[in-house]
Amino acid sequence: MRYQYTSSGFRNNFGNGSSLIPSAVKILLIINTLVFLMVEISGMQFELFYSNFGLVPGKVWSSFMIWQPITYLFLHGGFIHLLFNMFVLWMFGKDLEHNWGFIPFLKYYFACGIGAGIVTSIFGWGSFTPVIGASGAIYGLLLAYGLNYPNRLVYLYGIVPIKVKFMVIGMGVIAFFASMTSTNSTVSHITHIAGMVVGLVYLQSNINFKHFKLWLIDRKINSLNVKISKRENSDHQLQKKVDKILEKLNTDGWDGLTEAEQEVLHTASKTYSRDRPPN
Repeated sequence: MRYQYTSSGFRNNFGNGSSLIPSAVKILLIINTLVFLMVEISGMQFELFYSNFGLVPGKVWSSFMIWQPITYLFLHGGFIHLLFNMFVLWMFGKDLEHNWGFIPFLKYYFACGIGAGIVTSIFGWGSFTPVIGASGAIYGLLLAYGLNYPNRLVYLYGIVPIKVKFMVIGMGVIAFFASMTSTNSTVSHITHIAGMVVGLVYLQSNINFKHFKLWLIDRKINSLNVKISKRENSDHQLQKKVDKILEKLNTDGWDGLTEAEQEVLHTASKTYSRDRPPN
């Protein structure tokens, strides 16, 4: 993943001639919509379903329901909840996927969503109220979009222009203070904040990991160059000895060579045979 900073306004194109909805975003839109329709049409008991597949912090630990930090991402509490999350996923996710690619985008999306779920379950370990929705992952996408395209303009309610970086900061501040003041809210503001924090840690660690890999590669290259240099120097010294011994061999014959000189020729013969490419 790379950061791409631009001072341009919001573009009307969708990135390098790619499709309106890239693959990963499309898959997530379809899965979330199908799960919502399945739950609505099946007539199953919502409370029972959400208590098993939503994120219930108390159950994650007491009943070891370790799948909940994943499954809660695909559940929504109503059509408006689903519509908002899917709209934001499409609006901000498509450019990130075009920039990063299919797999890196999905890895980031699920890292934010699952990470936010784990953080929520830790902070709310005594709660048995289900948390549902993709908002943890969505807020992670908003953060990444703000870092990649900080000066793009978006229009709040289609009217008020605002730079993405200010919108992301504002949403983060609102979520933070809301989490401090709202005790009975059905909205999990902790999950929103956690999605942003996990996203930031993920992006920073990914950059540092890339730097670490480049450092390792650079060390290996330098080490290889040193070995090659030493080998070339050693071969050069050996060749000089061989040349002198061969001159003596031409004049004095094999019996005129000392044991040490004969050993040098044997060593050189083995070395040159080893380095000679196979026929």
